[in-house]
Amino acid sequence: MPFRIILTTAFCLGLGLAPAVWAEPFNLDQAVQYALEHNPDLLAVREQVAAASGRAQTAAGARLPNLGMSYSARASNNPLDAFADKLNQQRVATTDFDPARLNHPGTSDLHMTQLALRLPVYSGGRLAATAASAEEMEKNAGLQYERAREITAFQARRACLNLLAAQDGLVIAEDGAKAAQEHARTTGQLAREGRIVVSDKLTAEVNLAAMQSLREQAATRLESARNQLKLTLGLPLDHEVTLAAAEGSTASTTASLAEIESRALANRKDFSAARAMSQATKARVQVARAAHKPNVDFIASSNWYDDKPGFDSHSSSVMGVVSLDLYAGGKHQGEIATALAEAKEMEWHVQSQEQAVRNDVREAYENLRQANARHATAADNVERARENVRLVKQRYGQGRTILIDLLQAERAYTEARSEELISRLNLEVGQSALQLAEGTLALPQETTP
Repeated sequence: MPFRIILTTAFCLGLGLAPAVWAEPFNLDQAVQYALEHNPDLLAVREQVAAASGRAQTAAGARLPNLGMSYSARASNNPLDAFADKLNQQRVATTDFDPARLNHPGTSDLHMTQLALRLPVYSGGRLAATAASAEEMEKNAGLQYERAREITAFQARRACLNLLAAQDGLVIAEDGAKAAQEHARTTGQLAREGRIVVSDKLTAEVNLAAMQSLREQAATRLESARNQLKLTLGLPLDHEVTLAAAEGSTASTTASLAEIESRALANRKDFSAARAMSQATKARVQVARAAHKPNVDFIASSNWYDDKPGFDSHSSSVMGVVSLDLYAGGKHQGEIATALAEAKEMEWHVQSQEQAVRNDVREAYENLRQANARHATAADNVERARENVRLVKQRYGQGRTILIDLLQAERAYTEARSEELISRLNLEVGQSALQLAEGTLALPQETTP
């Protein structure tokens, strides 16, 4: 038996049946932290930052000297190659000038090793502009990643709040179904005893069916909210997740809409990223225009020649190279026109992004204002609906009202509780949404991957 247990355990581990993550309840801050470390979409954006950093390093390296080494081996019976090989190997003799040997030298073997240093001296500003563009693109990627972290944190918080609300919604629905079931049981007994009309019994049963349907809908919403939280956190859907109850948020904004818009334009990472992209496209215009300017390179090399692998014959050379495209079939003009159009496109995009930021702030500001008002009304309405149920129950027990009035009162109480729950959720999410729109959403410190 112990061997069978060990074998079964090993088989399960082989299938990857690991224990569930977050077996213990975790809070909102822990959920946000986990999402920032495991959300796959966010991790993909982080890799884009690494790629942009690599491209910036490549562009910066193009301005530095390049030192390379090469080795080549050749066999040739070309008369010029054969004589040049002997000359490079410093083996030319008087007999090598005999016309017959010059014209028919046979096969010559050459092994050449070269160490070359190449330094770009002048490129018309192309290398500097390329490096500047790459630096701005690296800045853009970093800012986009920071914004993606803010969005992921907001999504994780919203998913947690949705799950908590769905749990409370299921409790409300179950309370309504429990009360409806009690009425159905009571009216059924009274109908059998002939103390009430059958229509009251049927009314209670219809009400029970409706409340049971609401309970099933609430259960479905709960499961959907739980799955959405797993997706946001970067967890497999088959893992179990439990969430601790969150403390009520009392944060509110007293700043004016104009102040929030001003802060958003200064803080929003995506808006700053758009401006960095605009600078990058402007630098590309300089890169394209540099094609009409000369390139100057300095080259120094050391060479070793032998008829076998080795370093017997050494020679060195130093030279400067100046190159200029005189005609390229309109290619450079096309590249300049393209770069100018892309730079102008980004200028328009920056303007559009500014308006988008302002719109995000105004929409979040208005939603939060509405959520505040809605929640205040809903909270008061719950108390009124609860008191109404108490009074109707009392009158119904005294025979002063009919069953349908009691069922309607209880249904109104359930709806009032649901409305208060939804409005409270909108209020809590709305507070985070305004911070996200403003670019001031607080995040946990990023850990080193």
